[in-house]
Amino acid sequence: MTNPESKPANNSLWLAVLVAGFTLVMLFMVTSLGQNIEKHSLKQKIYHHEDTTKKLSIASIDQVDQDAWAENDSQNFGLTPFPQWLKVDFSTVEKNQILEIDYAMLDSIQLWLRKKGEDNKYQILEQYELGDSLAFSQRPIIHDKFLIPLPNELMGVQLLLRVQSNGPVKAPLKLWFKKDYIVHTASHRMFMGLFFGYMLAMVIINIFLYISARNLTFITYAGYVISFALLIASIHGLGYRFIWPESAWLQERTPAIFAFMTMSFILVFSSHILELKKHNPKYQITFNIFSIVFIVACIASFIVPYVIMIKLLLVLLLLSIPAIFVVSVSLALKGSAIAKFFCAAWIVLLISGLSASADNFHWISLPIDSSYLLMVGAMTETLLLALAVATSYSVQRNEAKQSHIESAQNEQKAIQAQKELLAVQKQAQVDLEEQVSVRTQEFEEALAGLSKVNEELQSMSETDTLTGLTNRRFFETNIVTEAARSRREKQPLAIALLDIDHFKKVNDEYGHQCGDDCLIEFSKTLKEIIQRPGDLLSRYGGEEFVLLLPNTTIEGATNLLERFRLEVEKLVVETHGHKIQFTVSAGVTSRVVGSDEEAEKMLSYADKLLYQAKKSGRNQVKSGSF
Repeated sequence: MTNPESKPANNSLWLAVLVAGFTLVMLFMVTSLGQNIEKHSLKQKIYHHEDTTKKLSIASIDQVDQDAWAENDSQNFGLTPFPQWLKVDFSTVEKNQILEIDYAMLDSIQLWLRKKGEDNKYQILEQYELGDSLAFSQRPIIHDKFLIPLPNELMGVQLLLRVQSNGPVKAPLKLWFKKDYIVHTASHRMFMGLFFGYMLAMVIINIFLYISARNLTFITYAGYVISFALLIASIHGLGYRFIWPESAWLQERTPAIFAFMTMSFILVFSSHILELKKHNPKYQITFNIFSIVFIVACIASFIVPYVIMIKLLLVLLLLSIPAIFVVSVSLALKGSAIAKFFCAAWIVLLISGLSASADNFHWISLPIDSSYLLMVGAMTETLLLALAVATSYSVQRNEAKQSHIESAQNEQKAIQAQKELLAVQKQAQVDLEEQVSVRTQEFEEALAGLSKVNEELQSMSETDTLTGLTNRRFFETNIVTEAARSRREKQPLAIALLDIDHFKKVNDEYGHQCGDDCLIEFSKTLKEIIQRPGDLLSRYGGEEFVLLLPNTTIEGATNLLERFRLEVEKLVVETHGHKIQFTVSAGVTSRVVGSDEEAEKMLSYADKLLYQAKKSGRNQVKSGSF
C-alpha cells in the first residue's frame, strides 16, 4: 500500500528534477554563446592606461611613457571615475571585419584608427564617438552593442580607445567577420527571445489570474517580472534601441530605476506569498520598511546622479536580500512548503546576482557574460516563484477540502444541502473552464499582436529613417540573395555606388538640416527613376547610396545612372530660404556572378570606379568590369 506522505515528497523530487533540467539547458545555451563570443576576442596584445588626471586627449596620449601602459586581458575595470585608455597595434587583419565593444552600458567611447606616416607621426584614418550619452541613432552601426566597421587594410594600423562611465567600466573587445556576427546575432536573438517570451508569458498569465481571482499576489508577481525584464533589456541595450532610443538621459538611469522597482515589487510579493502578517508581523513590518525605501530610491533615481544611486543600490541589496533569505529559511525550517520553493528561488537568484555583480565590479572574472548568467538565474527563480504561487494555491485548496470533509462528517443529516453544494461546485467548474478558454484565447490574441509588433520592429531596423529607403543592413542581406539568383539564372547583376559631390560643403555652409533636406530630395529623385520592382535602392551611409539592378547589363546600368546624373544636375532644393544645387558621381559594374565572393568584389570595384569619377572631376559616371 502506498504511503500518502510519500506522494508530496515524490512530487517535490520531480519538480526539483524538472527545474534543474531547465536550468542546465539554459546554462548550456549561455555557455555555448559565451564560448562562441570568446573565440572572437582580440588575438593582438591589448595595452591599458588609466588616466587619473582626466586630462589626456588624442593630442597628448603619445606623451605618456611606454612603461605606463600595462598589458590587459580582461578589459574589466570595475567602478571607477577615471577614463580608461586601450591601445592595440594591428599587424594584419582580413577584410570585412567589425570591432565589437561587448558591453552596452558605457557612457562615453572615443575610438581612433591611426597609422604612422612617412614623417613617423601618427595620422588619424577614422574617428568614432559612441556611448549612452549620445542618441542611439548616432552609432555608426545601428545595433544593441557598440559596433565599429574596420578598414579592409589594417596592416600597421593602431587602435586607440578611451572609455568612461558613471557605472562599472568594461570594454571587452571582439573582432568579427560580418557573416560570423550575423550568425552569432541570430543565436543571441533566439536566447533573448526565449527569455523575454518566457517572462512575458509569466506576466500575462498572472495578470489574467489577478483579473480572475483579485489576489494581490498575482499582480505583484507580474510587476516584479516586468521590472526584471526591463532591467535586462536596459543592461543589454535593447531598451535604448527599441523603447527610448532618443533619451540618453533615461538610458543612464534605467538600470537603477528598474533594479529598485524590481526589489520593491519582490518585497511586497514576498510579504503576501509567505503570509507574514499571519506568521510573523515583525517580519512584515521589516519588509514594508524595505519596500518603502526601494520605492523612494526608485523615484530618486530620476533626479540623483546614477553613480550615487548604483552605490546605494548595492548597499540596499546587501541589507535586504539576506533579510528576505533569512525569513524564507526560517519559515521553511518550520515546514512551510511555500517557503521551501521561495528559499530555493532566492538561493538561485542570490548566486547569479552576486556573481554578476562581482563580475561587473571586477571582483571576479567569469568565463561567460554575467548578464546571461543573471538571466538564467532570473528564469529559474521566476519558475520557482511560480511554483511557490501554485503551492500556495494548492495549500489553500487542500485546507478548504479538509474543512469540507470535516463539515461533511459532522453534518451527515444535511444530505440535501450537500447535493446542492455539489451542483454549485459543478457549475463553478464549468464556469472556470469557460473562463480558462476565454483567457487562453485572449492570450493567443495577445501573442498574435506581439508577433505583429515584432514584424514592425524588424521593418524599422531595415529602413533608413531620414530618406525612407532601405538601409545598409537590408542591402547586405539582399545582395547575397541576388548574387545567388544571378549565378543560378545566368543573368547579369549590376551594382552601382553613388556619392553626392562636396556634400560636406553643403552641411558646413547651410547646416545639417538643409543637408538632410537635400538627401531627402536626392532620394525622391532617385526613386522616380528606379522603378522596376526587382531593383533595390539603399542608403549606404551618409551621402553615399547603392543600387542593386538584377538582369541589367553594364550599358543599361550606365544609361540609367547617366539619366539620373542629369536629373540631379538640374535639381534645385529650396530649403530654409536657400536654393541649393549639387551634383552626383557614380561607379557601376555588371556581370554574371560566378561565386559568393564575386558580389563583394563587384561592390569593391564599383567603389573604385566611384573614386575614379571623383578624382576625374566629379559629376560623372564611371563604368567598367573586372
